[in-house]
Amino acid sequence: MSAPSLQQQLAIPQRLARLPGWTILLVWTAAVLLPLYILVVSCFKTTAEIYDNRLGLPQSFAFDNFVRAWTRADLGHNFINSLIVTGGAVVLTIVVSAMAAYPLSRYRLGWNGIMLGLFLSGIMLPIRLASVELFTLMRSLGLLDSLTGLILVYSAIRIPFAVFIFANFMRVLPSELDEAARMDGAGEARILFQIVLPMVKPAVSIVAIFTAIAVWNDFFFPLIFIFDDRYKTVPLAISVFVGQFRTDWGLVFASLAISMAPILIMYCLLARQIREGVGAGGGMK
Repeated sequence: MSAPSLQQQLAIPQRLARLPGWTILLVWTAAVLLPLYILVVSCFKTTAEIYDNRLGLPQSFAFDNFVRAWTRADLGHNFINSLIVTGGAVVLTIVVSAMAAYPLSRYRLGWNGIMLGLFLSGIMLPIRLASVELFTLMRSLGLLDSLTGLILVYSAIRIPFAVFIFANFMRVLPSELDEAARMDGAGEARILFQIVLPMVKPAVSIVAIFTAIAVWNDFFFPLIFIFDDRYKTVPLAISVFVGQFRTDWGLVFASLAISMAPILIMYCLLARQIREGVGAGGGMK
């Protein structure tokens, strides 16, 4: 029996060195998948069965939970409201943030660092502490009980983060692109939207998915700014199943599963660009 080669001898310590990392990844994966598993199996259970058998498979798959959740909470109408608010906030955030990040990253001005620092301070500001002032401002502008008001609030909240992302991606693009476009007679708006922005698609994807997740899942601002049932979003609609004395958990889990679908579809469509963006961002100086 021949002795193991040097390469085989070195492979064992290398595998042992990877063991803590793999263990952490497995624990983290289990921590993420367990709540998802509970959500999926609970969608098909009655409330009594959820209390009696939380982790087990349902005895009979109760597909009527989805039908009752859709009709009782009027999820169809609220889905449209959430799509309008989320789509409007994503588009407005991308456009405004790209326009703000373009001069901060492409022009060499003395106050660029100060302006970028002001935008970054918006990330550290807990906006919920200013809810009273924000409510007063929206009431004075006539934006309460409207989807437009929600779009503007969400966009303002997400712009600091988006400016930071766009500025880092735009900064590494060669300046010769801008100079060549100006020599051809292109204006700054055309340079931004037709040359620079298409080259930072991973940044657009990152901003879009993070903004969409934050807006779609938010319950706080619709709760304090929306009073009319016609303008309720999906999180507000789901709250009707949670009562003070009785909660129909089967309908809650079914409605949560329905509300997850658009974000999962969006992530699957943008997953490749998001991975590319995270990899490119990790290599930036």
